[in-house]
Amino acid sequence: MILGRAAIAMMAPWLACAHAAGQEEDAPRFAPAADVAFAADNEGFHASRARAGALYRYDNPWSFAGAMAQSAHYSQGDYRKDAQGILGVYRDQRRDTLSGVDIEAGVVRASGHLRPLGDMTLRLSTSLSTSVDLIGSADLVETPKALDRGIGQSFAAASVEQRLGERFTAIALAGRQWFSDGNARDHLRARLIWLAAPSEGATLQLRYREYRSEKADVGGAYFNPGNYRQWLFAAAIRKRHAAWIYSGALGAGQEKSAGADARPSYLAEARAEGPLARELRLVLRAGYYRAAGFIDSSAYSYRLIAAQVVLPLR
Repeated sequence: MILGRAAIAMMAPWLACAHAAGQEEDAPRFAPAADVAFAADNEGFHASRARAGALYRYDNPWSFAGAMAQSAHYSQGDYRKDAQGILGVYRDQRRDTLSGVDIEAGVVRASGHLRPLGDMTLRLSTSLSTSVDLIGSADLVETPKALDRGIGQSFAAASVEQRLGERFTAIALAGRQWFSDGNARDHLRARLIWLAAPSEGATLQLRYREYRSEKADVGGAYFNPGNYRQWLFAAAIRKRHAAWIYSGALGAGQEKSAGADARPSYLAEARAEGPLARELRLVLRAGYYRAAGFIDSSAYSYRLIAAQVVLPLR
């Protein structure tokens, strides 16, 4: 799912802090919204997605409701495939802790099959140092064979975030992924985060994830090892400048799947979010990832770039 939205649950606890300062409550407004995303991998597979719609009750970036229509296009050599979808969006979260709910939910149609589409995070802050996240997501499996078969996948998980003193945080996640072809995977993920430079919003992180697949043969529709493990050491930073928030991360480590040798794994991410003229709000993000995805490749990597705009109207 190279065009999917990243779940909030495995993000660093200092994410919310940068949002909290310098914001004022506004009366609900109508806000046209749109986003585009482009991704490509080292196998020549390209994916693009465009969404457009409106937020009919826009209070601020952490409180809104609306609806979006989307169109996705996939290509590789002579291969072409399109998929259309529609979804509702709802967000109601505290700015300081991100407690609350953030939902995108709808359906997408591909190769005559209607599949669920969306992302959901429900964050419960049980104490000042502990949070629990309930996570769900669904989308198409983005490979040519899987798209031709209309294979979809869905994911549900729970994570716990625990602060360990002033500078350390541990996060653990357990989840299960279901595929419409009858396959399923069990997932485990963990992070240990050290707030290295609080004034700079800089952290050092150790990240680990693994999954195990139940079905051995999926007809070559997507990469499906019996088990997969990855660890990464990452350095991340998040800064506010005026009304803009900038963040980025660099990571390196190793991945290993059943029947294959261990190989290097890398990531590089950047994001910027803030207001432009006439209250137009812009989000930009870009990333490069060398890690296993749904396409079977000995050194799989992909890159993406995306932009989102929201224009509240008075």
